[in-house]
Amino acid sequence: MEYIGKTRTLEAIETRLYHPRVPAAWEESLWEGYSRSFDGLDTFVNQMYYDRQDFIAALRDRAYVKFVLCEDEKPLGLALATNDMNEARVAYINQDYLHRHYRREVESNRFYYITAIYIDPSCRSLGYAKSLLRAMLSYMKEGDRIAGFDFCEDKAFLSDVIENLGRDPDVGIPV
Repeated sequence: MEYIGKTRTLEAIETRLYHPRVPAAWEESLWEGYSRSFDGLDTFVNQMYYDRQDFIAALRDRAYVKFVLCEDEKPLGLALATNDMNEARVAYINQDYLHRHYRREVESNRFYYITAIYIDPSCRSLGYAKSLLRAMLSYMKEGDRIAGFDFCEDKAFLSDVIENLGRDPDVGIPV
């Protein structure tokens, strides 16, 4: 396991970046949080793209950057990002669309698709989500990267949160 980048802190909350894999001891806890966070969502499209086996494989896969939200060494949230468009297909990505609209970024491996993002239901609050999103946006800015993801209508407030974080002086990235 390699721990990359800086630990970004908001009070006792840290968002850590891992590549190629997260600590093995966290895999089951992250799966359980991911699974619980999508339980009972009544949406048109199933937003839970991974089954347990594929989720654990993604946590170990070099093709993903893992943003792990932690408090007191306990993982409480996660975002998986990949610049490998074949891996992004798990989220039903239209690769042709991305190549047409973001050709330079895709060809230079600077386009990242967020295939999963969640905060464990046991601790959901805007502070936790902001910490995770701020770390993701900072990572994208540091490498002149672009990120894309979608979310269900129940999570539409995220677009406003992300836009506001983009204007944060510590982030300063167009959204």
